[in-house]
Amino acid sequence: MNEIQPIMIESVQKYLSDMVAGAKVTIDGVVHDKEIYHTSNKYGLRKYVKLSMEQGLVTRAALVDNYGRELYVKTMNYQKGVQGYVIAFPLQIETKEVKENA
Repeated sequence: MNEIQPIMIESVQKYLSDMVAGAKVTIDGVVHDKEIYHTSNKYGLRKYVKLSMEQGLVTRAALVDNYGRELYVKTMNYQKGVQGYVIAFPLQIETKEVKENA
């Protein structure tokens, strides 16, 4: 039986976490650069982006690296008012058993 060891999963998750530099959120057709508000590992790796003062129709959100390359894109249709709003990006790493034909 072949098994990926926990150290490999932890290393890949750290790499993914370090790769994310920020986010780009489209509101009413205008792209806004946003910082990562929070990172959590409690239930798998998650990145959070907080919208505070912005208002309008949120249609797209993307995590980006230091070069502006999109790493994770969410298409949305959320009308944001005066209340704050947090967008969650789960970056789950899972192992699955694959049966080999002998």
